Amino acid sequence: MRAFFLALALIIAPAQAANIEVALTDDRVEVDTGFAGARLVLFGAITGLDDPASVDIISVIKGPEAQFQVRQMEKNNLIWTPGPAHLIERAPGLHLTYATRPVDDIAPLPLQDQYRLDADYLDIAVEAHESAREGDIGLFRSAFLSEAEALGLYRTHVGGIEFKKGALFTITARLPTNTPVGEYEVAVYLFRNGTLIGSDEAALAVNRVGLERRVYDFAHQRPVSYGIFCVALALIAGWVASLAFRK
Repeated sequence: MRAFFLALALIIAPAQAANIEVALTDDRVEVDTGFAGARLVLFGAITGLDDPASVDIISVIKGPEAQFQVRQMEKNNLIWTPGPAHLIERAPGLHLTYATRPVDDIAPLPLQDQYRLDADYLDIAVEAHESAREGDIGLFRSAFLSEAEALGLYRTHVGGIEFKKGALFTITARLPTNTPVGEYEVAVYLFRNGTLIGSDEAALAVNRVGLERRVYDFAHQRPVSYGIFCVALALIAGWVASLAFRK
């Protein structure tokens, strides 16, 4: 009877509580015309566990929402041309995952879906063109995810997380050269035996600087004036080119 009650106690005992705290070494990334990507380092500490190295960590870097377009190639006679645009909305401009092991080995599928631990679980909306056929939505979504992965915007990495002495750890991430500007969320999740036992997050800002920042602000704050300026600049460039050919 004693053995029975001991086994029952082990089954119903709750997972050991843990606290995790994280902070970025630099919470601002500056983007200029020569931006070649950036190295992002996050430090963290785990408390409340007897053996911090026995846990798994998943970190998700999610950028601001952006709008994308996908086009399906269509064959017209002997020529392949891009078809009408299908809008991809509510998609983060960047989604990077770093994990100590493959995500499927760490977290059950419901938690992967709940916390968007992988790009496959993102709540992306597809606004298809009226010419799209029924059932094409999934095709457009898959095409977008594949293209975003090829561009380095959506990636899942095994590694980049290193446990230091005691309960300390670091996460080293790499932002690609095409990182969009805006406010980012950096979330870190602590797992043990498939159970989420702690989490924390930090904020990151990616901003344009220099001439590119002034052009960016001008284009977004005064779009009509920016459009007129671009048209005028194109006309002047064409006029100057015509003078050069006359000579």
